[in-house]
Amino acid sequence: DLLAIEDAAVPVTVVTADVVAQERKKLPLLDEFILRFAAEGAASNSDLAGILGLHEDQVSTAVANQVVIGNLQYRERDQGLSLTLQGRETVRTLVAVQPVLRPLPLVFDRLTWSIVDYPKAMLKTKQQAIEDGMILLPAARSARVELPDVTPAGINSLLARRSGKPSVEVLRVRAVNRTSYRYMPVKLLVYGDAARDDVQLAVCVDSDLSPSHDAALQRVNAVESLKISIGPAAERPVLRADLEDIRMDSSEVAQHLTQASSQALPVLEANGVADPIPSLHTVPVRSLSVFEHSDLLAKALDDASRRLLIISPWVKRGVVNRAFVERLGQRLRQGVRVHIAHGYGPDDLGSDEDALRRLYNLQQRHSDRFTLARLRDTHAKILICDGLWVSTSFNWLSFRGDPKLPYRMEEGTLVKIPAEVDKAYERYLRMIEEQRVD
Repeated sequence: DLLAIEDAAVPVTVVTADVVAQERKKLPLLDEFILRFAAEGAASNSDLAGILGLHEDQVSTAVANQVVIGNLQYRERDQGLSLTLQGRETVRTLVAVQPVLRPLPLVFDRLTWSIVDYPKAMLKTKQQAIEDGMILLPAARSARVELPDVTPAGINSLLARRSGKPSVEVLRVRAVNRTSYRYMPVKLLVYGDAARDDVQLAVCVDSDLSPSHDAALQRVNAVESLKISIGPAAERPVLRADLEDIRMDSSEVAQHLTQASSQALPVLEANGVADPIPSLHTVPVRSLSVFEHSDLLAKALDDASRRLLIISPWVKRGVVNRAFVERLGQRLRQGVRVHIAHGYGPDDLGSDEDALRRLYNLQQRHSDRFTLARLRDTHAKILICDGLWVSTSFNWLSFRGDPKLPYRMEEGTLVKIPAEVDKAYERYLRMIEEQRVD
């Protein structure tokens, strides 16, 4: 079962490689005609100058350059000019090949231990990755990237992936200079089988599954090093009997998806944000699987238009990071009324201080429409967004970033009956006021 899709980060080293390469580029116009006429029999600088209508010293400079490059040679018997084998190929392709020495910036993936094509603009410092609540994936080795790790074959393969026909072919790597350590954002997929106590990991890089990272995570035993475990399924909160009677359970949801997989159904609802699974948009009460929760929270942060209420015992930086606060701030600026309630036990030891501070600072800036309350002791895990209500065992604001907590098959119930959503919203507002601690 897919238990979670986490924000994670792969460790990388940004390096500069000093390489000897063959550079392929189009011939300058003068050089092109010199080689063309040499191929047709022009055998001296004066011949070429006469044909081209140029001064001989101009032609001599260009000829000397082509001799150095290796496209022309002087014949021993009469010192006339002739094309080399390379020169004949150059005339055929009109592309010059010459050796160059150049610095080449590269990104080296420390998990797969290979050269990669990650955009530098996407890389983050370690502190940025931590502040964004990302899981830091382990490196394959603790050693520095050295000259044998950066091979010509690896660089040429990278250049070919970038452009198909690269203009440079690397012949030799002379030196590797480390510039900085960074992290590449990825998605970590956590799969679990509670019956066998088995956990498996997969990685998506730029929306594509990466088998090389999956294999690397197995080699470094990442499940153990990251302290990822699976716990027993949590008890699902039970709703009123009449709502339970019409609730579509998880097996029915799966069957419905199988039947609807080839049908094109509307995505948006008339009242509220989109259902995480669009094909179920007409189902009034249904089971919500564990991995749908984070997707629904993300949709609420992006799409809420009237109201957003979240109740969660703990607040962790793994969820309430800078991006979360920015998106919530955007909702507030759009006029959305926001209530967030948290609290479990006599203090906030279960929450991260910096995450709470982010929410508090945002509340201070939007005190007219943002209520942030600490409750005496809440077991409720509630999300209400416009016309959607979710009652669940899923911790909305702390489901990531705590290695001590096992992954569980959390299950919730999504209700889309307007009258029931309104009643639940008023009920939880009263509960917040009654139980809040100043």
